[in-house]
Amino acid sequence: MQIFSSVLTNVLASLYQEFFSALVFAFLFMFLYMFAQQNGGYKRAIKIFFINFQKHKSYRYIFYFAFYCAMILFRTLLCRQLWVDPLNNVLGSWSLYDSQGHIQTEGIENFILFIPFTILYFWMISQMKKYKTRWILVHSITYSFLFSICIELLQLLLKLGSFQLSDLFYNTLGGFVGGIIYVCAHKKSNSEVKEGKEEV
Repeated sequence: MQIFSSVLTNVLASLYQEFFSALVFAFLFMFLYMFAQQNGGYKRAIKIFFINFQKHKSYRYIFYFAFYCAMILFRTLLCRQLWVDPLNNVLGSWSLYDSQGHIQTEGIENFILFIPFTILYFWMISQMKKYKTRWILVHSITYSFLFSICIELLQLLLKLGSFQLSDLFYNTLGGFVGGIIYVCAHKKSNSEVKEGKEEV
């Protein structure tokens, strides 16, 4: 009876752990299925995708942003192990060293992880409209915070990670730094374009 109980527990845990990933995959597959049905099959649908990817710059930027968001979700949510107590360390770690003196790099990893997130986001939407520096910096904090809090709350509700305020802080800080980098790079490219026009 104990063996049966152990096997049943492991099976249910595996199903629970992979449920969210399977749901996302099934949801995206149905989009592909409907698109293929409306455009004459999968071969034509894939062909249309690559034609649009090659011709339209904005289409590529959306793809890059979606790809990076998926990487973040797989790292932080979709491929995580079950946690017994997701509230065991709400404050999180604020130091480079743990209580035993070992280096812990989770904060730095979270910080670095969200820098490309805001860069790719503003790179994507800048094709639609020009935005002011202040707007970009404010929204880099807002968007990275909202995306991060959604991940943290889902980790808490699904027990696929621990809810930590330090992760929320480092993710938001990384998003803000990404916004600063985007602004600096955007201003530099604009100045180079202006100088090129003056030389002509």
